[in-house]
Amino acid sequence: MGLTAQPLTPALAAGFQQSWQALTDALIALPGDPRRHYATLLLTRLIAILALQQRGYLSSDDWYLHNQFGQSQQRQRDGFFAQVLQPLCQQGFTLPVEERPPAFVQRFGSLPFVPTGPFRFTELDQRWGHIPLPDAAFEPALNWLADLEAAPAGLEATLGILLEQAVNSHDGAALATPEPLLEALCDRTIHATLLDRAEVLLGHRPKSTEGLLQELAPAEAGALLSELGQLSLLDPACGSGRFLVAALNQLLDLAQRLRAIAASEAAKTVPTWAKLPPTGSALSPTLGLYQHLTTHVLYGLDLWPPAVEMARLQLWLAGVQHTTRSSDLTTLPDLTLTILQGNALVGLVRVDDERFDQVQPKRRAKAKISEPETPLQGNLLQPLIADSYQSVLAERQVRLEHYRSQTQLLAEVGNVPAYAQADFLRDRLDELNTIAHGKLNHLLWSECSQQLGLRIADPVGHRPTRPLSQADVEAAHPFHWGFYFHQRLRDQGGFDIVLSHFPHGVVEATQSGFVERYATLFKHKNVAPSTFLHNRQSVLTIDTDLTQSWAEYRGQFAWLSQYLRRSEHYPHSSQGSQSRLHWSRLFLERTVQLLRPDGRCAVVLDPFWAQSNSASLRHWLERQTALATVLDLSNHQKLWPDAPTRTTLCALWLRHQGPTQASPYSAYAKPDSALTPATLGEVLQRLIHLAK
Repeated sequence: MGLTAQPLTPALAAGFQQSWQALTDALIALPGDPRRHYATLLLTRLIAILALQQRGYLSSDDWYLHNQFGQSQQRQRDGFFAQVLQPLCQQGFTLPVEERPPAFVQRFGSLPFVPTGPFRFTELDQRWGHIPLPDAAFEPALNWLADLEAAPAGLEATLGILLEQAVNSHDGAALATPEPLLEALCDRTIHATLLDRAEVLLGHRPKSTEGLLQELAPAEAGALLSELGQLSLLDPACGSGRFLVAALNQLLDLAQRLRAIAASEAAKTVPTWAKLPPTGSALSPTLGLYQHLTTHVLYGLDLWPPAVEMARLQLWLAGVQHTTRSSDLTTLPDLTLTILQGNALVGLVRVDDERFDQVQPKRRAKAKISEPETPLQGNLLQPLIADSYQSVLAERQVRLEHYRSQTQLLAEVGNVPAYAQADFLRDRLDELNTIAHGKLNHLLWSECSQQLGLRIADPVGHRPTRPLSQADVEAAHPFHWGFYFHQRLRDQGGFDIVLSHFPHGVVEATQSGFVERYATLFKHKNVAPSTFLHNRQSVLTIDTDLTQSWAEYRGQFAWLSQYLRRSEHYPHSSQGSQSRLHWSRLFLERTVQLLRPDGRCAVVLDPFWAQSNSASLRHWLERQTALATVLDLSNHQKLWPDAPTRTTLCALWLRHQGPTQASPYSAYAKPDSALTPATLGEVLQRLIHLAK
C-alpha cells in the first residue's frame, strides 16, 4: 500500500499551485490575508462548476466552463470574471430558475438552483467582487481543471490529496496522509466506537465490525443505526477536510449496511433519517444519510480561512455525488453551520452565566433584510437578543433549527420566496451569534488582561508593552466552545470522536506568515518577499514601516504564547517559561478536554513521546487515557516521496478512559527501522489487532 491508490502526477500538483498562485497574484489590490482567502474561494467555485458539469447538470455540456470562457473572450477580452463567473454565482446558481432574467437564461442556459455551497454570497464578494480580474488569472486554473477531470483516480480522490498537501504546505511540508494510515485512524475511532455501543447493546464485544454485522438481528441493527446517527465527530484542525470526508465515507458505509439488516424484517426498526426513499422514487438512497451525517454528526474547525473553504468544498462535493437530479442540490445542507472558522486553542470552554449577563452588548449591526412589521407566529423569529446567557442559548437553538428546516412561517406575512426566507433566518442567526460572540470576547479579554495579567509589545509607545485590548483578543479569532457546543459539552460531556491531523511546528512568528499578512505593504514598499525571506535583518534596518509591522506581528504571537502558558487549559504542554510551545501538543491536550468520558481519539501530530521535554504530557495522558498506540513514522523509506527525508510524524490513538496499562510507544523513526510504503499497512493492521 502506497501513499494513494493512484499517486498524483507532478503535473497535477504543480498545476494546482500555479492556478492558486495566479488568482492570488491577480488580487494584488487586496490586503494579504483576504487575498489568499478570496483566491481560494474563486478556485473552489471553479471546481464546483466542474463537478456540476460532470454530473450533467449544466445544460448537459461536459465542457460548460471552458465553453463559457471561450465565448466570453470572443465577446470581450478580460471579461470572464465580471461577465461570466460573477453572474453565474450571484444571478444563476443562487437564484431560483423562475427569478432569473430571460437574457441571463439565454446566455447561460439551464442551470440548477444551488442555495448552499461555494456559490453563496460572502463578505469578500461584497467588498472585493467588483474589482477587475484579467482572463490570464483564470487560464492556469482552466487548464488544470481539464487535467483534473481526466485524472484516473477521479475528481474527489485526487482533489482530496491535492488540497491536503496545499494546506499542510502553508506551515510545513506538502504532506498527504497515507491512505493506510487514514483507514487505520478511522478504524480506531468510528469502528471502535460502534463496537463500544454494540457491547452495551449485546452484552459482549464482537471481535470486529464484520463479525458484528453477521450476528445482528434487525431490531439490534436498527438500534445501532440510531446510535450511529447520534454520534459526534470533531476535527478541531480540519485543514482541507480530507479526514472529515474519510469519516463521512466510513459512516455512510456502516449506515447502509446497518440499514440493510434493520430493513430486512420491518421498516419500523429504521430511524426516520435513515429510511429508504419510497419505491419508484428518483431520490438517491444515500442522500438522506449524507444530509443527516453532515448536519448532525460531523464538525470541523480551522483557523486558516482558505482551509475552511476547502473543507466545505470537499464535503459539498461529496454531497453532489449523492444526488441523482439537479433538483436534489437544493437539499444539500449549509456546511457553514458545521465547518467553522476559529482558533481551537483560544476561547471559553466554560461560560460564566453571571459574568456574561453583566456585559453590555455592542450596538447591533444593521440587518441585511429589513424586519417585517407583521408579528410572526409565536414570535419565534423576533429579535429577542435576550439578556441572560441561558436565554441566548435557547434562542440560538430555536433559530438554528428553524433555519435548518427551511421553515415556512414567513409565508404567512406575504409572498416571500423560500430562498429569501432561508436568507432571513440565517441573517437572524448570524446576528445573534455576532452579539453573543462580542460579549464572549469581552469575557475572554477580561480573563487575559485582569486575571492572567497579559500585556502586548508596543513598538511605537513610550513603554515596551501596553495593556491588552479587546481588539488584540479578537485578532486571535477565538472560538468559544462553551457557546457553540453548549449542549454537547454539558449534556454529553464532550464529543464521541476526535479525528485530526494537528498543526506542525511551534508557536512563533514566521517570516512566511508575515509576508502573507503584509503583502500589500511589501508591494507599497517595492520590496520583494524573497528579499525579506533571505535578508530580513538588512530589510528591517532600512525600512522603519516594515520594522514596526514586524514588531507588531511578533507581538501578537508573544501575548498568545503567554496566554497558552498561563491558561489553566494547557498545564502539561507549557512546561517552563523558556520552553517552546508546540502546536500539536497543545491541540492534543485540548482534544482530551473536549472528548467525552470513553470517547475515542485518533490523530497525526509531531513526534513527542521520546522527547525529554514531554514528560508531563506523557504522564498526564497515561493517567487520563488508555493509550493504545503511539507510532513514530519517518520518511527515510519515502512514505512521502516529495518531502524531505528528515520528515517525521506520529500517529496516536487513545480512549478517554485511563489509566494506560502498558507502554504504547512503537518507534519506526530511525533509518534502519523506517517503514516502507508497502509495509505501513501491515504494521498498522497488527497494531489495530493488538489494540483490540
